[in-house]
Amino acid sequence: MRFLELSDRATLVLAVLLLVLSSFAASGQQDEFMLFEKGGATSVKTAPQEAVARWKDDRFGMFIHWGPISQMGKQLSHSRNSPSHSGGKPYKVAAIPPEVYDIQYKTFNPVNYEPDAIVKLAKRAGMRYLVFTAKHHAGFSMFDSAVSDYDIMSAPYEKDLLKELEQACRRNDFNFGFYYSPRDWGHPDCDSVDNHDRYITFYKAQMEELLNNYGSINSIFFDGLGPGDWGDTSELVMRRIRELHPGVMINDRGGAGADFYTPEHTVSYFNREQSWEACHTTTGQWGYNPDVHAKELSQLMEILLYTWGADGNMLLNIGPRGDGSLNPEEVERLEQIADWWAVHGEASIRGSRGGPYLPGAWGVATCKENRVYLHIFRWPSSGSWIFPALPGRTVSKTRLLNGGRLSFSMYKGRYRIEVAKAHRDEIVTTVELQLDGDAFSIEPLPAQRSLTWDAKLTASHNQENLGSVIDRNATTSWHVQLEPGEEALWIEADFGQPTAIGSVVTARGDEWAPRNVPALQMPDGQGGWKTVFTWKPKWAPVAFLEKPVTTNKIRLRVTGAPKYYLAEFELYPPATD
Repeated sequence: MRFLELSDRATLVLAVLLLVLSSFAASGQQDEFMLFEKGGATSVKTAPQEAVARWKDDRFGMFIHWGPISQMGKQLSHSRNSPSHSGGKPYKVAAIPPEVYDIQYKTFNPVNYEPDAIVKLAKRAGMRYLVFTAKHHAGFSMFDSAVSDYDIMSAPYEKDLLKELEQACRRNDFNFGFYYSPRDWGHPDCDSVDNHDRYITFYKAQMEELLNNYGSINSIFFDGLGPGDWGDTSELVMRRIRELHPGVMINDRGGAGADFYTPEHTVSYFNREQSWEACHTTTGQWGYNPDVHAKELSQLMEILLYTWGADGNMLLNIGPRGDGSLNPEEVERLEQIADWWAVHGEASIRGSRGGPYLPGAWGVATCKENRVYLHIFRWPSSGSWIFPALPGRTVSKTRLLNGGRLSFSMYKGRYRIEVAKAHRDEIVTTVELQLDGDAFSIEPLPAQRSLTWDAKLTASHNQENLGSVIDRNATTSWHVQLEPGEEALWIEADFGQPTAIGSVVTARGDEWAPRNVPALQMPDGQGGWKTVFTWKPKWAPVAFLEKPVTTNKIRLRVTGAPKYYLAEFELYPPATD
């Protein structure tokens, strides 16, 4: 592969782009910026509130990870063995050598690519926007780039895939956005000792192409700068984006300020204070792999609804195959989601916000205007749930969105909602409460109390900040950094009496992806602790014990995380009458 020098066909184009870049670098210094603090990142002008509200109203988008490596059925970039360009730590240790990965474009001819069909499938599933991988970490440009011949125009397909998709979005009244990885494991200049500045020029030039050649941009998903001296690159790029697309929504991985944060393969704790978007795969991989199958519909529905109920947007990924056709398993799941959306989505999700009830083991709530929607995943054997009454509001009408029957009554000043099994949906049952006033303005409140809120908590580290895990605030966290030789951290909850535990939540805030191994332990009767439950923190918003345990004390023990952030630690009893 070859990245073009100024003597190539890009000379005139790049010269013009550099003139534009130099002009916005000079003029951009005069701007004053709204603040969006992200881990100390430089503050950058953000999208106007009307753009944020429109994006949040959309609620649901499609992510598309696709590239020449899809012909081999392997993950984008992360399947490529990628040594450092500066002699440092490898960017990725993987099975496919660069000389194999990097030539896949020479046979990439996705003749079964149907962008209109993709957009129409997304719309049926309830999605309002999409984000397409214009360039992933390994460096192949899935668009027509004048500054690189490692792009789609150099493949046998010889058509701009990104432009075709953008035009399909316009035809179908669908919002278009793109993903772009500033870091580049394939470009020899990126993070190189002598030529990293030259790569930055390349990066800015490609951003100019994407910002000028594909019409109105709804959202941009960056994916990290990586090593190298980037100087003020992020600030300059962000200012240029705001100049050309002032209403675009930008995520938090571009090196400077952002409009929203992006939990990956996990779900943020309830957060109305900051905008966020969870990104998840329909299978278990970013891109097509015939050996990695689609998640069960029940799991996907939990991921979707716990995201919406915590006031986030959802970006759900598909990975087309090497010939451009869609993975049948992903199509099946999206059609199943479309069936659910046709009955429930427009009423309870589109234009909604999370709350006023906080998510719990029972399910989640969404609300809009004067209506609250209870999305109930699990029912006690009695068939009824008791919810705290919403302060200052009267319930004037109730219904099941599936058309079934429910019983609503007041019980000791609380709402009692009962639905017989015959009238419940198989995975999640949605109850609508119509109120005599606005629902969103109600202060969020728990439908269930976490057992940790009434327990005495102690911890292995940072005891003074332990209250952050029970304050129901996604923007605060308990933080631990292990010292050399330490292998675990823990939080202990002492209930003072035998207490039954059925589920656990280890909720995060804005961390990209969970990388830890959690376990629940209880006293072993001999002065030690025994593990009673382990789980993977990604995907499942609430982890349910295979068998509930009863204990005076429980310990959350975490390994595999030299640095660990925990926004909330919640425990819930098993569902009972």
